[in-house]
Amino acid sequence: MVLDIRGRIGKHPVATFFVVAYVLSWTAWSPLVFAEWWATWSPLVLAGDLQTMVLIMVGGFGPLVAAALVTWIVGDSVREWAGQLLRWNVSLRYWAFALLFPAVAIVTASLVHIAVFDGQFDPASTSTLVLYPVLFLQVFLVGGGNEELGWRGFALPRLQRSYSALIASLLIGVGWFAWHLPLFVVAGSSQAGVPVYYYALAVVALSVVFTWLYNETGGSVLLTMVLHASVNTGGILYLAGGGAALQTELPNVLYAVVFLVAALAVVAAYGPERLSDVEIPTRPSGNRR
Repeated sequence: MVLDIRGRIGKHPVATFFVVAYVLSWTAWSPLVFAEWWATWSPLVLAGDLQTMVLIMVGGFGPLVAAALVTWIVGDSVREWAGQLLRWNVSLRYWAFALLFPAVAIVTASLVHIAVFDGQFDPASTSTLVLYPVLFLQVFLVGGGNEELGWRGFALPRLQRSYSALIASLLIGVGWFAWHLPLFVVAGSSQAGVPVYYYALAVVALSVVFTWLYNETGGSVLLTMVLHASVNTGGILYLAGGGAALQTELPNVLYAVVFLVAALAVVAAYGPERLSDVEIPTRPSGNRR
């Protein structure tokens, strides 16, 4: 029986990964989605904002745990999979991109908002720069970066065995977006109040950019974690209202369009097959075709 289950998972590891990630994360978030029902029936509810923060963070580890479980079940090396976190010795230009691209994107979007759509520059948006390093570190560890051993570290190289890098990116992008869906109805989450359709466009476009970075660096999950943390932290740099502006429609449109342009540029420059100038990783160890 056990061997049969392992064999089935071995035939569909990526699908299994997504199912397990969704189950783990959505189970953790369910007390927030069904807050009123949960408060009635469970004596273990924390109070207010603390509950939201803790459960969102716990659920955020679903992709990582799912990837570790499926890697172990199918008999692949968990050490090699986790070792992608140590792939730091890459060109400085990739470090610079991972750290700076999201900031450039958010500033570009906000400048368009100000110049074209009569947005008002908010000096308070620059005062948050002092918080940026602290927020970045938090997001890197528990607010998004921790997902990357799942999306890119596990799913991407396996999908690239069967599909072009572009198709693999789009599949992950859709799955990555859908994974966030419960958070759109959770007050206090960063997705609450954000227009779903523009968020979806941004995430799918970003998935192409993440694939480019992962492939170009020979499978560095560390760099994709840095990029993820930069994206999630970069919203506070929006010059026309700060991070709060990203709860409204126009900033989300502009932000999504900037990411879409970046994704299209990657496809045009590198081609859809590899989204890279080098042979692409098809195993989580960084091994290539």
